[in-house]
Amino acid sequence: MASTCLSCNAEVPARATTCPACHSAVAAQPSNVIAALTYLLGLVTGVVFLYLEPYDRDEYVRFHARQSIAFSIAWFALNVVLGVFIAVMPRPLAGLLGFLQQVMNIGMAVVWVYLMYQAYIGNKFRVPVLADWVENAGF
Repeated sequence: MASTCLSCNAEVPARATTCPACHSAVAAQPSNVIAALTYLLGLVTGVVFLYLEPYDRDEYVRFHARQSIAFSIAWFALNVVLGVFIAVMPRPLAGLLGFLQQVMNIGMAVVWVYLMYQAYIGNKFRVPVLADWVENAGF
């Protein structure tokens, strides 16, 4: 359901937070805020909002909750795998892998904030591999 911009009377798409014509701010939809919150604590908030009434019926919130769960699990798994390699490698290689792990964690944190932002502004941004896996998982 589209709305009208208060500044220029242009039609604003349903989940948009800015007017496409004049770029003025439009009030965020409640489901956009909840979708962004699904990423806040990763796996925990993803599961909570996936099964919490009335958000369990909103497909937009469900998509972001499932993607948040998958993203959190992938991030955790990458850290576990790198942690195991760091533990068994010789000291110089372990130091290099430790540095690469820190760089990876910074990159994943940037992606995490970007996912929150995209959910807030109403975009259904799909992480390429994870989104396909989430849609086929069936939860």
